[in-house]
Amino acid sequence: MLEDFSLSHSLAQLKRSRRVVFIGPPDLDLSAYRQRLGKMEWLPFEADDFASVQGYSRLLTSSAFYERFAGHEFMLVLQPDALLLRDDLDAWVARPFDYVGAPWPDGVEIFINLDRFGGEAGVRIKTHVGNGGLSLRRNRACVELLKEFPQALQYFHLSGSSEDLFFAFMGQVSNRFVLPNEMTAARFALELKPQRYRLIDPTPPMGGHAWWKYDPLFWLGQLGAAATPALRQAVLVEAQQRQAAAMAPAQASEDVQATA
Repeated sequence: MLEDFSLSHSLAQLKRSRRVVFIGPPDLDLSAYRQRLGKMEWLPFEADDFASVQGYSRLLTSSAFYERFAGHEFMLVLQPDALLLRDDLDAWVARPFDYVGAPWPDGVEIFINLDRFGGEAGVRIKTHVGNGGLSLRRNRACVELLKEFPQALQYFHLSGSSEDLFFAFMGQVSNRFVLPNEMTAARFALELKPQRYRLIDPTPPMGGHAWWKYDPLFWLGQLGAAATPALRQAVLVEAQQRQAAAMAPAQASEDVQATA
C-alpha cells in the first residue's frame, strides 16, 4: 500500500506537461499499474539491472542510460519509496546544479586514489549530497562525469557501491560538475533526520525518500489531509514489521546460545 500511495500521490503533484516514464525489467507485469494509472509510458531495460541494488547502480552509472533521455536536459529520478509533496522543478532546473538529492546529515567519507588523483595526488573528501532515490540530474552532465573518471567508475562497478555515491564523491572533485551544499539540498528533498533540517530551516522540502522508514511521523505531518487513518495504520504496520525483522537475528542468536 505504501508504495502505491507514494506513486499515486507523487504523480498527482507533477504538472501535466511533465513526461513520465516508467522503467523496469522487460518481463514486469504492468496490468496493475495500468489499471490504476491508465495510460503510461514504459521503457524496459535488462532484467539484471533490477535484480539487485548493484545491478541498478550499474544502470544509473552507465552513459547509455542517460543517453536514452538525451532529448531532455534534466531527469527526475523518483523511486517507489520516494514522496513528492509539490512540483518545484521549474525553479530547480533554473539553478546551476547538475545533481540534487537529499543530504546525508553525518556525511560520507572516502579516500580517492584513482584517475588524476592517483599516487601522491590522492585526496580524502567528505560529501553530504546526496541520495539518489529522489534526485534531479542534468543528463549531459552525468554522462560527462562518468567519462571524466573512468577508473573510479570501474571501481564503483566492481565494488558494488551505490550509484549516488559516485555522483556525490566524483562530482565534488570534478572540474565541471556542480553540486549544491547540504542546506540547499535539504530544500529539495530529505531522508535522514528530517526534523533536524526543519529546525535549522523551516522551509519544507519538495519531497523525500524512504519516508516511512525514517521518521514517518514527520512525513505524515507534511501530507496533511492526505495522511488518512488507513495510511497511518499502514505506516504503523510496516514499522512493526521492520522492528520484528530487526529483532529476529538477535533472538535467533540467543536461542543458539541457550541450546548450545
